[in-house]
Amino acid sequence: MKTKVLKSFEINLSRLKNGIHHFQFELAPDFFETFENNLVEEGYGKASLVMDKSESMMALNFTIEVDILLICDVSIESYRESLNCQKKHIVKFGLTSEELSDEISTIDMGMQILNVSGYIYEFVSLEIPMKKVHPRLRGQERADLVYKDETSSLSDQEKENKFDPRWEVLKKIKL
Repeated sequence: MKTKVLKSFEINLSRLKNGIHHFQFELAPDFFETFENNLVEEGYGKASLVMDKSESMMALNFTIEVDILLICDVSIESYRESLNCQKKHIVKFGLTSEELSDEISTIDMGMQILNVSGYIYEFVSLEIPMKKVHPRLRGQERADLVYKDETSSLSDQEKENKFDPRWEVLKKIKL
């Protein structure tokens, strides 16, 4: 099943002439399921690719729009997050296939098929927020941070003097 899903992300390089080429790819849940340790529960969207092919390299310009299902780190509820990104990657023709940096890789000159699914998955994964917070909790989380910042700037003496009046009522009951 994995290879069948990812087959639609293959580009036959031997049939392409030098110049600019346009490709469209549909992103569905089965696409994300094909990758191990997947961060995305479910996702729907599209990826557009503009490829500028020359004798020695290919410039890949991706535009990705995807709506993904994530799990909130705070409430453990599922929620939908829309991600939009534009990413560039350079693929040079060389003697071996290797990744030179985040933006540049080489492929064997004899390679006839380029599968772009890995690039798309990586770009979507990089757009996922480090801390996944349900949209309904985002404002509340900021308010909690502001309160913590106000109290952390107080000295120890000021913190002791600042008290909650509800504690006074409880102290009277104790005595």
